[in-house]
Amino acid sequence: MVQLYRLALSIHVLAGITGLAAFWTPAIARKGGRTHVRVGRIFYNATVLIALTGLAMAALIAAAPTPGHRRLLAPFLAYLVLITLAPVHHGVRVLETRGEPERVRTWFHTALNAAAILGAFTMVGLAFYVRQPVFAALSPIGVLVGLGNLRFARRPYESPMSWWYEHMRSMLAGGIAFHTAFLVIGAGRLLGTYFTGSYAVIPWVLPAFIGIPATRIWVGYYRRKFERRDAGSGMRDPIQGFTDSAIRG
Repeated sequence: MVQLYRLALSIHVLAGITGLAAFWTPAIARKGGRTHVRVGRIFYNATVLIALTGLAMAALIAAAPTPGHRRLLAPFLAYLVLITLAPVHHGVRVLETRGEPERVRTWFHTALNAAAILGAFTMVGLAFYVRQPVFAALSPIGVLVGLGNLRFARRPYESPMSWWYEHMRSMLAGGIAFHTAFLVIGAGRLLGTYFTGSYAVIPWVLPAFIGIPATRIWVGYYRRKFERRDAGSGMRDPIQGFTDSAIRG
């Protein structure tokens, strides 16, 4: 069991490094270009691999003959997997289905986001049980991600380019999760800097504190850009003028 855990951990770390590196290329590359698409697939595949190995590690921790307080790492790790995979999977589904929200809804999409919401409430309970502020600090993420994804897939799009804005928000949310993991685990080991007590929350919330406003600014930029082009060309459907190869950053 120890060897299996170490193998899963090694793959998990490698996938995390790959995903972190792959995140920035689609973010700055020409939108819809060959580089954007290819590296974006690498980012998605790395996320899936992180999810699979993370769940495997959570199962091994839960099954191991360890003290009870250490077994609490299992639901916490599973929750981290959910809030990382849910936005990335949602972002890919939105891109694949474009202007058809009903196609976003699959049993896996619904189950994944419902599990993220359930996991959030589980974290609240664990926070009170073990008096761990990190659990409480991360609990709203599952609710916001899960409810937001489910609602988006069950209502008409506000504009023809809503799928584009949602894709950006979701993939950037996945990027926030990757950077959070790096600050919490990687940066501490590389730099030897660890936060204790109430300050332990800082590396967990700092990427979201920076990333959420940055996402709003970036999405707002593209919203204004598309609206100006739409008004200038007289098109009723902006999608007609923004194919994958034409949308540029």
